[in-house]
Amino acid sequence: METTLTFNIESDLAQKAKRYAEKKGYTLSYLVENYFLLLIKSEDKNKAAQTASVASALFGSLRAPDKADYKEELSNSLKEKYL
Repeated sequence: METTLTFNIESDLAQKAKRYAEKKGYTLSYLVENYFLLLIKSEDKNKAAQTASVASALFGSLRAPDKADYKEELSNSLKEKYL
């Protein structure tokens, strides 16, 4: 059973998240849902560890295309961020 959630985030972050999802071929709902699943799994596996870095929680959650070029992706992201 699915339900609709409404939440508020900074508009700039929302736009960046939408672009990221579109570039990767996912919906924003898919990314958010899978992030929540990762958080819950992490908490279930180790209740003693209350906090985890976002990077650790997201690591491995998305599969890169077979022809993914990590260095090019990193370069493009840094250019977008700093230029």
